Amino acid sequence: YALTSDLSGDRRLLGTMGDVDEKLKTAKFQCEQLKNEIDRKRRELQGPEGPMAAGVKDKHLEVLDTQPKLRRKLAGHFGKVYAMHWAGDSKHLVSASQDGKLIIWNGITTNKVQAIPLRSSWVMTCAYEQRENQVVACGGLDNLCSIYNINNQSQVLRANRELSGHDGYLSCCRFVDSSHILTSSGDSTCCYWDIETGKDLVHFTDHGGDVMSVAINPSSLDTFVTGHR
Repeated sequence: YALTSDLSGDRRLLGTMGDVDEKLKTAKFQCEQLKNEIDRKRRELQGPEGPMAAGVKDKHLEVLDTQPKLRRKLAGHFGKVYAMHWAGDSKHLVSASQDGKLIIWNGITTNKVQAIPLRSSWVMTCAYEQRENQVVACGGLDNLCSIYNINNQSQVLRANRELSGHDGYLSCCRFVDSSHILTSSGDSTCCYWDIETGKDLVHFTDHGGDVMSVAINPSSLDTFVTGHR
């Protein structure tokens, strides 16, 4: 057997590799140019006042002068925090965690006001009543909306009322007032409850999938919006 070397073939291979390298450099250069052009167009659309300016022009919205920054840290839960909600006084708030606790906070001092033990740790939502700020609620995989009265009580150990009627998990709850609450559920429905009697006053069945959120119009409490899958 004789070993031979095809130098012309090697040259052709080296030439081909050189062409590939050159094409890669050209493609990278073109990508960088395209990226710069996109950034330039984006800045033109946003205008000199910042990224929010284009979206709020001629609308009743304000552009933030500065970027939001961390003001407080509320440390106290030992599990994942699934939900939080401000009270109507803009001072207190409630948080619900997988550690099986519902904590009432003073958002200014960061102090814990109350730590309420939950019957089920699988909580998904919580709510703070907005007018009197004396009632909180929560719910989750137990399919219940549990109502807790925190008025002048140093330690709350159990719910004052449990609203039962959903056939699926409770995804969200919001107080209409101190006597009524709205809930949304994985059973594809929403309910409007009388808290005192525990009765489901209105059952909304317009959704075709899990209802994941509910929000009440603060200017018109008889109007609310929901979102579903």
